[in-house]
Amino acid sequence: MNLKAASLFVSIMTIAAVTTSCGGGDGAAGPKVFSLPHVLNTEHPVHKALVRFAEEVEKRSNGAMIIKIQPGGTLGNEQELCDNVSNDADAFTKISSTILETKAELAKVYSLPYLFRDEEHMWKVLDGAIGTELLDVALDQNLKGICYFDAGFRSFYAKKPIHSPDDLKGMKIRVQKSVMMQKLVETLGASPQQIAFSELYTAIDTGVVQGAENNVPSYYTTKHYKIAPYYVFDEHVAIPDILLMSARRWNALTPDEQKIIMDSAQAAKEFQKELWKSESARQIEAMQAEGVTFIHLDSKEAFVEATRPIYDEFAGTPVMEYVERIRAVE
Repeated sequence: MNLKAASLFVSIMTIAAVTTSCGGGDGAAGPKVFSLPHVLNTEHPVHKALVRFAEEVEKRSNGAMIIKIQPGGTLGNEQELCDNVSNDADAFTKISSTILETKAELAKVYSLPYLFRDEEHMWKVLDGAIGTELLDVALDQNLKGICYFDAGFRSFYAKKPIHSPDDLKGMKIRVQKSVMMQKLVETLGASPQQIAFSELYTAIDTGVVQGAENNVPSYYTTKHYKIAPYYVFDEHVAIPDILLMSARRWNALTPDEQKIIMDSAQAAKEFQKELWKSESARQIEAMQAEGVTFIHLDSKEAFVEATRPIYDEFAGTPVMEYVERIRAVE
């Protein structure tokens, strides 16, 4: 049985289990069970936050609602998991917000380079009216945004040092399945390669690509630093992770159940934000001890200038309207 066939089978069984647990089948009452597959390994801060989310939901509902987490991408990549929620095969998933580009044009705003001035600016946007609006950008695709998780600022890492866009020219760089990330890498003179995250270690090790881009915890927990030991803090994008739920399943909840989901997600988010900071600092120290070189740029202006044409493509569009609103947040 191939991966997609196995995923479909498991998804069908999950729906059956949820239906039964919610009072279907023999009519017996029982807890409502919700599936939550994702691609991260169990050491990642976001996985730990999802565990906290599940614990909070079970505790706040007195065991009446259960979240079943399936980590490690065993049911598919993030695009497939997003599609599964959209099709009601799963109740929840966690994805990078770039994946929503396949569902809504406006989601491209998440991946615009150097949009956020710093971490404080990013959270003011995400925790405010703009972030709340963008959570439901794909509501018509049955995707209800529940909350954001901190995914830090993404930077390049490679087998050789990168100090400027010139160092990227001609390199093959792995990117997510994202039109915007592909444009960003192309604008910097490199060749973007869309490779599954689970296959990236081998791709770097064998020279299929010379580098990639991601945040510090992902760089560390995947052990990519062992084969690509140069990490430059160019911080080209700050793309949040998003906890998604099937909108139809959300609408089927009672107001009290919806409040439990939202309150639990908020608690998990605050836990994850603190964990992200402490884990990132610890991981950087551990990688430095193993010989990884972290490059801090005196100026990012060369990268900013090189990627400026990306914004020209959105002149006069709703995406640019959001860009202007985001830039105006103090």
